[in-house]
Amino acid sequence: MFLTLIWQISVGLAAVSVVTMMGLIFVRLRDVSRVRNEAQRREALLAEMLEWTETDDSGQAQTITKALAQDQTLGTNLLIEVFEIVRGEGQERLAALAETAGIGDRLRRDLFSGAVRNRLAAAEGLAWFPSTATSEALGKAVLDPNDDVSFTAATTLSAQGSDLMFDEALIARLARVNSSRRIERVLAQFAQTRPDALLDLVVDPDRSLRIRTAGLDALTQTGIEGMLELILSLEHAPSTDMRVAVARNLGTLGHPEGHGTIARYLSDERWEVRCKAAESVGRLGLIDLGPQLCDLLLDENWWVRHRAGEAMAKLGDAGISALQEIVALAGETALGHTAEHVLAEVKRSA
Repeated sequence: MFLTLIWQISVGLAAVSVVTMMGLIFVRLRDVSRVRNEAQRREALLAEMLEWTETDDSGQAQTITKALAQDQTLGTNLLIEVFEIVRGEGQERLAALAETAGIGDRLRRDLFSGAVRNRLAAAEGLAWFPSTATSEALGKAVLDPNDDVSFTAATTLSAQGSDLMFDEALIARLARVNSSRRIERVLAQFAQTRPDALLDLVVDPDRSLRIRTAGLDALTQTGIEGMLELILSLEHAPSTDMRVAVARNLGTLGHPEGHGTIARYLSDERWEVRCKAAESVGRLGLIDLGPQLCDLLLDENWWVRHRAGEAMAKLGDAGISALQEIVALAGETALGHTAEHVLAEVKRSA
């Protein structure tokens, strides 16, 4: 009797194991089938989209709109990919179809619900759906509690030509952000679309120096008229960070009238300014400032000595020859070691 019971239990457990395994196999097959079907639908829809941008067939447009409406998640992901390929009129027409299919509405809803990554994706995706409704939604999203979502909403708004200004809340947020790159991304977009607003921020002495200097960098990259005058107006700033930014941006701008400021900065009281000025000399190839670079090879600060040597190496044959002569004459001194170190780096990078 006892053995019979054990046998029955064993058979039952074996049956349960078989059923469980069959169930797992079924689920696996179903998942594989779903992924395969989704991939097939994706490829078919991608082909339809790309073909339609060339033909503008009304029947095809209806097919695409219906497919986008039926699976908005797939449609949204695919559209972002297609928008990286298709530009100009074709992109605008596809965006119009997607708007008709309700994807724009979906992104505007996602902007205020769900996980941070979903709100962030919505703020980025709405770049393709400019409208009054989008502008209103993005304007509210600038107040999102997450900095990434807020900044992305702000840059998307700016890219769409919004008159969004640097209000106190946005400025305060930028000022407390740890990542300089994140600040740069936001300000770079404003520099392209709202340089006037950014310029007001840069020249305001009451604002955060981090934002002002990053804003100056962003404006210089645009090459807009009046940049030299703006940079030179800040050359006597009491802040070390601002003078460093002036030296850096004069090196970026490369205007001849910045020569005098760079030359003066080579003897600035702050080593950070001397260091950045030396870099600008090398970047712009200002050979006539070579003697001052030689003097900086004896600077009390190691970084200044090193940057001055690097700048001399960038002055071409004249600078290399000067470094070689210093090595020969200075020998086992700090000056000789600096020149020797720079020449070794030049040789390794050649």
